[in-house]
Amino acid sequence: MKPDLTEAIEREKTRTAPRAVMALALPVCLALSGCMGGGSSAMSALVIDETTTAAITPLSADSEILSDETVIRDLVANLSADELVVSRPWSNTLTGSAGVVSNFTTQTDGVRTCRLFQTTRHSFDGVALFNGRVCRRPDGGWDLVSLDRASG
Repeated sequence: MKPDLTEAIEREKTRTAPRAVMALALPVCLALSGCMGGGSSAMSALVIDETTTAAITPLSADSEILSDETVIRDLVANLSADELVVSRPWSNTLTGSAGVVSNFTTQTDGVRTCRLFQTTRHSFDGVALFNGRVCRRPDGGWDLVSLDRASG
């Protein structure tokens, strides 16, 4: 007996559904295997990659303070005599620290002129008060002679 046309069409329709599922499933499987291709299991995709991509070293606490000292020294040294009566804010974009320099006093120590001051330092580890002293060198530059945490 010859199959009639209706049976042939129905048979072809039943074969088309599995082909369509395979046609959709294959790209999905390939795409997912690419996401996890670096490891042998799905768990390997959850591992944190600890590869270092830059050579930026974090600042140590000492280098942060030295950087802040430089900013404070430059601020105090660049103030004119008239500007020493007003408190001055400072900030260090490198360390994120900031503060206010105040209570300026000018002293002559032999042949050199020094400026005594107080400053606050607001940083990630809290707020602290410091007493400082900058003195003029013979060449006209300034040195930070001391910057000590105030007691109390």
